[in-house]
Amino acid sequence: MPHSLKITQVFFLAMIKYFYAPLYGVAIGMGFWENFIALITGGTLAFTIYYYFSDLVIVYSRYFSPYVVKTFPVRWQRAAKRRKVRRRIKRRNKRKFTWSNKFMVKLRRGYGMWGIILLTPVLLSLPIGAFLLRKYYRENKLSFPFMIASIVLEGLMLCVIYWSIANA
Repeated sequence: MPHSLKITQVFFLAMIKYFYAPLYGVAIGMGFWENFIALITGGTLAFTIYYYFSDLVIVYSRYFSPYVVKTFPVRWQRAAKRRKVRRRIKRRNKRKFTWSNKFMVKLRRGYGMWGIILLTPVLLSLPIGAFLLRKYYRENKLSFPFMIASIVLEGLMLCVIYWSIANA
């Protein structure tokens, strides 16, 4: 397999599954520094994209959704109201909190911004961490640089751990 293809694969895997990307890089025989650079660039680019895209989603759901619904045809509006009533009835009988919902609430209340920053690359995924950070800590100017630093440091730790296990 060409070397540039290996780097590209680790780069795109880091954008989707950050935790497993260095393990895959070690498995396909990449060097330590190539693996680390591909992991860091993929993770930081993906986090940046998810961070700013989640802002668009938040703004759209808050401000633009009511206006867009008014421009839909009347038939679509009635169908949407019927679906809304069905969902409301379904929610009454549904369990209120799932394990993941409780975990997110406990993470935000108990550990705050630092918990989200430290757990995003390893335990949470990059899209979920970017969304939570943008939604709850938008006003904190240091949240984005700290998250990038966390991605770099945890990527270094993951590369060192996987590399030492593979070469032991």
